[in-house]
Amino acid sequence: MVDKREQILKAALTLFNRYGFDNTPTARISKEAGVATGTLFNYFNSKEELINVLYLNCKDSLTRQLSDGLDQEKTYRSKLKRIYINYLRWSLENTDEFLFFQQFCNASCIGETTRKEGLSKCNSILELITEGMEKEIIKNVNLDYISTVLVGILNSSTYYYIANPNLAGDEEFLEMSFDFLWDSIKK
Repeated sequence: MVDKREQILKAALTLFNRYGFDNTPTARISKEAGVATGTLFNYFNSKEELINVLYLNCKDSLTRQLSDGLDQEKTYRSKLKRIYINYLRWSLENTDEFLFFQQFCNASCIGETTRKEGLSKCNSILELITEGMEKEIIKNVNLDYISTVLVGILNSSTYYYIANPNLAGDEEFLEMSFDFLWDSIKK
């Protein structure tokens, strides 16, 4: 059974994606969650706190998925490919969360503290990128820039797979799509 806090988070995710932050009043979230408005405020002090908790919950879910099976990969390229596959899998299995990130990753309603905490959850990925640059496996450029390029390719690929779900199980297409990422950063 889903508890009330989870009901509220799930309803908020759906409504923030559909209407945005400003057009989603707490009363609408409560109604969608099937709880009294007062109940929402038992769990979250404000709509801002709610969206920040939701952001971190989604980030936790994503970062857990990204590292799945990573320790079994032997080469740098295979580790990066594992992250790519894991990102796509998470995004396709959690499309609402993926779309939430796309809409709110740079939104002012996500606080600086939340943003920093969310970024810290990606430290192992950033360390892998840094390691690749130091070992001259990938291009040695500004970490923020290469991270932005990687996320851009990941997101573009995800949108393509969402629009073409029949390709999700096509290993040949998956390899070809990963090659776009790899070819853009390899040394």
